[in-house]
Amino acid sequence: MTIFPFIFNNSVLFMTRYLSFVSVFLLLILTSCQKEESFEQGKVSRGALQSSAGDCLSKLVAGTYTATKSLVDSNYIDVTVDVTEGGHYNVFTDTVNGYFFKATGTFTAVGSNTVRMKGFGTPGSAGTNDFTVFFDSSFCGVSVTVLPNAGGSGGTAVYTLQGSGGSCMNATPAGTFTQGVVLTSANKISLQVNVTTPGTWSMTTSAVGGFSFSGSGTFTTTGLQTITLNGSGTPTASGDQTFPVTAGISSCSFVITVVPGTTAPNPDHLPLTPNSFWTYNDAFSTTATDTIKRVNNATATHNGNTYRVFTEYNNGGTIQWEYHFRKTGNDYFEYTTVDDYSVVTFDGNGVEGDILFLKEGLTTGTTWLSSEYTGTENSVNKKLRYSFTCTDANASITVNGKTYTDVYKITWKSQVSTSGGAFGDEGLVWESYYAKGVGLVDMKVTFGTTTYEYKLRHYKVF
Repeated sequence: MTIFPFIFNNSVLFMTRYLSFVSVFLLLILTSCQKEESFEQGKVSRGALQSSAGDCLSKLVAGTYTATKSLVDSNYIDVTVDVTEGGHYNVFTDTVNGYFFKATGTFTAVGSNTVRMKGFGTPGSAGTNDFTVFFDSSFCGVSVTVLPNAGGSGGTAVYTLQGSGGSCMNATPAGTFTQGVVLTSANKISLQVNVTTPGTWSMTTSAVGGFSFSGSGTFTTTGLQTITLNGSGTPTASGDQTFPVTAGISSCSFVITVVPGTTAPNPDHLPLTPNSFWTYNDAFSTTATDTIKRVNNATATHNGNTYRVFTEYNNGGTIQWEYHFRKTGNDYFEYTTVDDYSVVTFDGNGVEGDILFLKEGLTTGTTWLSSEYTGTENSVNKKLRYSFTCTDANASITVNGKTYTDVYKITWKSQVSTSGGAFGDEGLVWESYYAKGVGLVDMKVTFGTTTYEYKLRHYKVF
């Protein structure tokens, strides 16, 4: 909804989506000092996997990856990090097909640093696996090719690139390359090579205009063959981009044409575009550090409706929550356990449904109610609803030193009816701030005299 159960699920505070707010509220009080101490144990480094222009820095996939074979020391990914503040770092990927990559350490110097992420796990099946690399508030995609398990392995192949006049012969791109759009597994380049000695091969281009290509595999025969390199990164400029590539003593180049992208800002107060992400600092942290990351990276279906899935990670890279959002017309809905934002806790596994938490086209003073949700608490019949008010349709707010304008300020409360009685406020007061083209920039919840707040640190909307 206005997306604040992360008050309840961060680090040691995370219990379960079905605990009552009161229970978790008490846990927060008891453990807040412990959390603050843990966040202050060492300085966290700052920086990005992207340049100031927004393009992904260079990456290198090393080693041969074979289905059902555990990764070894030669299986790693080198990534370049633009470090702005030294300190402890944690660079990691998600887990795909049974394996992942990670690295921890300390940056002692600012500027360009290369981090080697060691591979862990065992690829389950052959194919192309698309990983997302995370560091600080940035992320980039990288593809790894897993080979079929043929029951044995040979040495390194000897082969040459086929070219004429410096150009790679029969170079065939696949997919559409668009300025400002992150490459996917559909973005590839096929090249022709002449193999003189069978064995394993690996090839990586340098980054040009924000993106690059890499691939690996095994040649089982000699002669002319075609290899495929997978693209990764984000093109930063339109037009023809030339990529030199080398194999042994042979070299050639191929051209990728990038079509112009759109620079029009997202018009929504909660953008639902795929791959967009946001990071927030924890309410218990005494410094403005990224302790929560949300990435719009999947879809889900409930009752025939399609939702965007916002996956939330803690600062250790562990998934701790999912939010399911959809927009119909001007209305935004969250599909969730409906008592997530209330004091009342329905019996059993709770009641699931849609909560209408935000609208476009609001004016100051607009009010609306969510649906009424029926359940029992300790076998007593109760109904729950949420009351929303747009208290400012053109607000301005400064969060972590950045000022956001064209902001909707939404004030909302949980209300409960017991045994058919009138609805009454539970005592929780929420404030959500949504900036146009950005999304949620600030969230506060007040219970009694205590207020908790989460603030936006970084974001990227595609």
